[in-house]
Amino acid sequence: MKILAFDTSFAAVSVCVWVDGQVQAWRHVTTSRGHAEILLPMVAEVLTEAGVSAAAIDCVATVRGPGHFTGLRAGIAAAQGFAQASGARLIGFDAFAVVAAQMGACAGAEQRLIVFDSKRAEAFFQLDGQAPGAVKPADFAPTGAAFLLGGDLASVFAERLEAQGKAVRVDPGAALPDARTVASLAESSETFGGPLLPLYIHPPATTTQKAQ
Repeated sequence: MKILAFDTSFAAVSVCVWVDGQVQAWRHVTTSRGHAEILLPMVAEVLTEAGVSAAAIDCVATVRGPGHFTGLRAGIAAAQGFAQASGARLIGFDAFAVVAAQMGACAGAEQRLIVFDSKRAEAFFQLDGQAPGAVKPADFAPTGAAFLLGGDLASVFAERLEAQGKAVRVDPGAALPDARTVASLAESSETFGGPLLPLYIHPPATTTQKAQ
């Protein structure tokens, strides 16, 4: 299977071409803005490097959220457009599932905690695969004695948990979703097609024009 996978959900753009279980080309750029401008040229680069034409892609996979609104929407729109134009199947994964797949196994009584920077006063978090939510680091006081942390705010929450007397480990290889992991998950998934809907923890902040 030929898969084009990418992630634009947080402060990075990551793109991968994956063919029959192997990474053929990969790019990763850390950036807090300009995801839409960076993504499409990067897709062209990895397709060329991999020697795979756009028409040959069987599946387009991306992260559907949560994330920063502008980057997240850019990635979802690109995935939808590419799949529609090429006839490829389409699939999306939540950012927590992708980072969880990048993390090592929990040891003993450890709980897996994934925390992302929401660009607000709160962080997006998921504890042990439960329903995700948002919380301020200073307000986070979970039950349990030991935690394995991932996500780009892992070090911030590690300090908070250590101050509460918890045992904490931070997985250094699991800060943000990686397109290579997205591709791997897509290859093993049996669910494709249908609408690719964004996953939001909070509704998008929008404003309406005042009546004249």
